[in-house]
Amino acid sequence: MKIPTSLNIPTAKILIVDDAPTNITGLMHLLEGQGYKGSVGFTDPALAVAEFINIQPDLLLLDWHMESMSGLEVVNALHEKFADTFLPPIIVMTADCSPETRQEALNAGVSDFLSKPFDHTEALLRIRNLLRLRHLVEHVESEKQRLEEIVFERTAELRETIDQLKAVQQQVIEQDRMRALAAMAGGVAHDFNNSLMVIRGFSELYGSNQAKTTCAAEMHEAFDTIALASHDAGEIVRRLREFYQPFNEPVEVRQSVSLNSLVEECVELTRPKWETQTRAAGICVTMKLDLENEPKILVAPSEIREVMINLIFNAVDAMPQGGQIVIRTRSTEEEVTIEIEDTGTGMTETTRQRCLEPFYTTKGDRGTGLGLSIIYGILHRHEGSIHIKSELNHGTCMTISLPTNANHASVSPALASQPVPRHLRILVVDDDPTICSVVSLFLESDQHSVTIAGNGCEALEKFNSEEFDIVITDRVMPKMSGDQLAVAIRNIKPQVPIILLTGFEAGDAPQEVNLLLSKPATLNSLRGAIEVAVGAGQAA
Repeated sequence: MKIPTSLNIPTAKILIVDDAPTNITGLMHLLEGQGYKGSVGFTDPALAVAEFINIQPDLLLLDWHMESMSGLEVVNALHEKFADTFLPPIIVMTADCSPETRQEALNAGVSDFLSKPFDHTEALLRIRNLLRLRHLVEHVESEKQRLEEIVFERTAELRETIDQLKAVQQQVIEQDRMRALAAMAGGVAHDFNNSLMVIRGFSELYGSNQAKTTCAAEMHEAFDTIALASHDAGEIVRRLREFYQPFNEPVEVRQSVSLNSLVEECVELTRPKWETQTRAAGICVTMKLDLENEPKILVAPSEIREVMINLIFNAVDAMPQGGQIVIRTRSTEEEVTIEIEDTGTGMTETTRQRCLEPFYTTKGDRGTGLGLSIIYGILHRHEGSIHIKSELNHGTCMTISLPTNANHASVSPALASQPVPRHLRILVVDDDPTICSVVSLFLESDQHSVTIAGNGCEALEKFNSEEFDIVITDRVMPKMSGDQLAVAIRNIKPQVPIILLTGFEAGDAPQEVNLLLSKPATLNSLRGAIEVAVGAGQAA
């Protein structure tokens, strides 16, 4: 460490404490002759202690044997009074050179000794050396403080940069998911239009005069077909909901699920990508499943779904001329594995080693470089792993491993529902008259008494004037939403069960609601919801 040149100039403050005035005068004269202009002397040790903070000396020359207050008492008083202060070096001046005195002084914390009568040259050298040491220590402390401030500033900047990177990462992840959604859009439209064609075709045919002579059996078969097509359309919407879960939503609660079922769901969800779109482009991609019976695993289903979808999409992208994807599941007592193998272009060894790095991509503008790093993060949270085997022009095999810990997981018991009484008085609330009509017909077919309200305000008026056993309300309505209506009903009659219907992503139900039911609702789903809601109300 370079010593500042200013430390060679004797500008230090030196405090002299000695009950003999002649000793103080002699020392001050000696110091002034060497250029030390900041010397201060006290014959009263107590006064020196009192003025110590005002003087702030760089060195203390202290007589050890004084009548009013000994040198030991002065040192102890300074340590007690200035416990949090870095005290300067102390040179003891004494004619007592006994080992006991030296040991006593050193134990008290003094730095050096001058034996009376002392050699002037020796005294000046000791003073100069201790002052330099003092200045060096102060310089080190100053540098330490400066470095700590720099570290604090850099740490704050680093935190800000990390926060910015997290925000950018979230945006890029959302964009990546939107790209995936766009890639699926054509196939989804294809499947959805097929379902709509069936519904619309039979509706027009059997709603026209031409079909009035149709026999009852044909009508029954047609309506069964319409119901099946409606169910298929609802499944398309459900799969889209399961795919797109916003990145910043709370982490999904883990559930004990069948891994094979998740794999099959993901294959169906990605079918527009690997089958419909590739077929439209004149190439053929086939999917083969080799699924073993495996124990249930404890996972967040939407996250594992995201892993599977990303890997299937990557496999399709790696086969621009077509090929085959094989998905296998295997299990041991400790773990289950999923293999996704394609016959695509494969990777170089460099790409294989780096593909899990964030923002590393070989797709150019078509990729974000976050797909596999997101997968790695999800698997890490699940205490799982991913192994990549690939060779250029010989395809890729991604192997996912997950622990089989679901058998030891504590699963909350299902709510014990009570038998649903017949002839319930039900208030149905929706701003769409058609939905009100369909729900009413469903409920009336089960012998329930139904009252309809077209909005939340009308529903609240009817709820105050009539008695109801349960309320089924739409969530998104003008003037008063279903959530707000549920709060108002709870304040009036807390015991009345409430079912909330929604056409949007279900999300979290407000605490005032017994059950959240997604549209389109069927007769069976309504029956089940009513049974659970009424059972919960009776249990409460």
